[in-house]
Amino acid sequence: MSTPKELPHEKEAWNGYTLDELRYMRAYTAARLEINRDRLRRNFGNVKKLGPASSTGLLGKVLGTLSYLDIALVTFRIGSKAFKAMRWLKRK
Repeated sequence: MSTPKELPHEKEAWNGYTLDELRYMRAYTAARLEINRDRLRRNFGNVKKLGPASSTGLLGKVLGTLSYLDIALVTFRIGSKAFKAMRWLKRK
């Protein structure tokens, strides 16, 4: 069974970090942050390549097969029917 790691600043006889230890920790942290930023940029770049109408979902597949004119026509037809329904509901 492993024993828990004891940190140096938890010891009673600890006088603080040396300048070299502080420099090492700063460099290590900066490198770790840079790696995480690069990983985040790479992952976000992959998401941007897919775009909102990617071929991964059903809506993306449907919109991918339609041209912009087809999408505008379908939107106009749905919108006009919705407005007709709203007018009909207002009369009642």
